[in-house]
Amino acid sequence: MINLKHTRRALLTGFVAVAALLPLGAAQAKEAAPAPKMWVITDADSTVYLYGSFHILKADTQWKTPALDKVFNSADTLYLEVPNVDDQAAAGALVQKYGIDPTGSLLKPYTPEEQKLIRDTYAKYGLNIDQLVMLKPWLASLMLVLKQMQTEGFDPNLGVDKTLLAAARAKNLPVKGLETMEDQMKLISQDVFGEESKALLDTVKEDANVKAQFTKLLTAWQTGDIKGMEVLMIDEMKTKTPKMYEAVMVTRNRNWVQPIKDVLAGSGTQMIVVGAGHLAGPDSVQALLKKEGIKVELYDYQSAK
Repeated sequence: MINLKHTRRALLTGFVAVAALLPLGAAQAKEAAPAPKMWVITDADSTVYLYGSFHILKADTQWKTPALDKVFNSADTLYLEVPNVDDQAAAGALVQKYGIDPTGSLLKPYTPEEQKLIRDTYAKYGLNIDQLVMLKPWLASLMLVLKQMQTEGFDPNLGVDKTLLAAARAKNLPVKGLETMEDQMKLISQDVFGEESKALLDTVKEDANVKAQFTKLLTAWQTGDIKGMEVLMIDEMKTKTPKMYEAVMVTRNRNWVQPIKDVLAGSGTQMIVVGAGHLAGPDSVQALLKKEGIKVELYDYQSAK
């Protein structure tokens, strides 16, 4: 789902693609190749897998492996950030509730020169910013990011979350959420950080480098480069928009600790899938779980074959 980090990076890592049962179809990576990282938590009667998602992908992105199939097919429940990530009706209603600014002041924080840059960049992707002034900065940013990513071949319907959600429904696997869609939109819509307008302008200024940024981030995730993910996502966000980082990443990570502990208190095998950015850096979900005395281990794809 939506987590406004820098919007682009967050969207890539906090939109349904397949309707078939696992194995998960085409573009399946060889087991020996690097793969997105996954962690495992066990106790006497529970096994919980924690997998980092990329929310929007290309059709030829290789991320599905036999070991991931095995984990998915062993799960009694699939947990996502939100369980209805593909519910467009619910998302549309929430956008109307949390994404509209009736004052139409989207462009007011910017200088005339910055406004021209914003107009020109949006126009490059077929968007008229003057017709979007009733949107809040997070929603205007999201619209630009989606257009940028679609231009580079990314598809909102091919992300990990929607792919696994469709596969879960196809086999009647229960799907639950760590939070609600409204929780997310309510958070990013609150103009309490003083950083949303800056994030929009940064997204515009980074347009010339968008392809290189997409490629670096996708490669880091796809190859399981944890440090690379931290540098590309977490470090920059902490530096440029620290209040947003604290609210959108750290607070949500903390909020997920108790639900995960509750899952562990039960029994059986569960799979939890959250944006990969939430599993990178010193404030990651697994780091917070470790502080609670919970042993979290990196999943060994090779030994799992």
